[in-house]
Amino acid sequence: MGTVMDENELKRQRLCTEILQNCRNELYHYFPYLDGAFASVGYRCTEKENQISTDGENFIAECGYLLKHYRQDPARVVRGYLHMLLHCLYLHIFPEKGIKPDLWNLACDIAVELVIEGEQIQELALPEDLARNRFIYSFGGKKCSAQQIYQMLEKKEFHESNEQLYTWFVFDRHDNWYESSGGERRAKTKRKWEKVLAYTGQNRHDQKRKRGSQKGDKTEYLQPAAKSRYDYKKFLKQFTFPREEVELDLESFDYIFYHFGMEEYGDMPLIEPLEYKEVNRMEELVIAIDTSGSCSSETVQQFLAETYSILSNRENFFHKMKVYIIQCDCCIQDVVVIHSEEEWKNYSRNIRIQGRGGTDFRPVFAYVQEQRQKKELKDLKALIYFTDGDGIYPRSAPEYRCAFVFLEQTQKMDLVPPWAVKLLV
Repeated sequence: MGTVMDENELKRQRLCTEILQNCRNELYHYFPYLDGAFASVGYRCTEKENQISTDGENFIAECGYLLKHYRQDPARVVRGYLHMLLHCLYLHIFPEKGIKPDLWNLACDIAVELVIEGEQIQELALPEDLARNRFIYSFGGKKCSAQQIYQMLEKKEFHESNEQLYTWFVFDRHDNWYESSGGERRAKTKRKWEKVLAYTGQNRHDQKRKRGSQKGDKTEYLQPAAKSRYDYKKFLKQFTFPREEVELDLESFDYIFYHFGMEEYGDMPLIEPLEYKEVNRMEELVIAIDTSGSCSSETVQQFLAETYSILSNRENFFHKMKVYIIQCDCCIQDVVVIHSEEEWKNYSRNIRIQGRGGTDFRPVFAYVQEQRQKKELKDLKALIYFTDGDGIYPRSAPEYRCAFVFLEQTQKMDLVPPWAVKLLV
């Protein structure tokens, strides 16, 4: 019985982890410049009574609490994820000595909620509350620091009671902000967040070039790099299916009867090789290449080398094949459909790379869905996306398998949705 309970607990913990990962992925769509912050926290889901909190290393969630609130109001949990992340980013979780915990906790909660309100993102909006709105408007759109709000609370400058403010702005518990143990570990965590804060400030200014809605208009002519780094045959094998091909089946050919016939009757073999052979291969595949500004020419060349490796191996595809090669930055830049190895070779001699704008992976998935609805893609099993990971991911899984392929280990790999495969080549 204990084993069953343990298995159920593990399932609940995995589900809670997936919920938190989905919250992160949804927020990444709106706040791509927070990528460093998103990659700096892990998740610890537990059955112990804890509600939800963060210590700067993990978001610590009580499974029952998280599942209940996510069922009731998933948008509130997504907002709460951002609420806790901002606590870490603004170093709220490292209170100064001598500070009053109840006032500091409330000041930090008000500060991060003012930031979230200032973003004016409809999907993160809370139900209408006129009194709460009046309080927020009293700041005149100004984003006050937790230290400033703490001083206001100390001086009792607000008409509302602290209890009322608590009901409006609190999301998580802050008990572990004040733990006296683990001094060196806490100091290390603080140094990490200080670096993340500095990185985020710079990243916010640079982000328009790297990802988002700005379409690129740069064109380059490239050829694939000399060699692929990865053997895709094993990965692609899981998407193959059996079918007879017009091909000599030498494996089922009996050389004894063939030799006997040629010896006894001259030029009359008693058995010929079968002209049809059952093989396991793919017919349809989509290969997407990230041509955004965050990918250098050398990186795109290596993407092309990996593409060449896939398409040049005859054992991967039936003779009749349909492979889409899509170039995309924040929108579809180019689409080529390859039906044979010869077509690929002609195309690869002079490839025109278009893009160099922001990065958004979603247009590729939208385009593929259109092709499936039009029956242009009838039995798509997989999509392979070559990227550096610096972009906006779809919120939900497609009906086919998807792999995001990286050329080097990077923190951006942590942002890949749980439904997708990560490949490092």
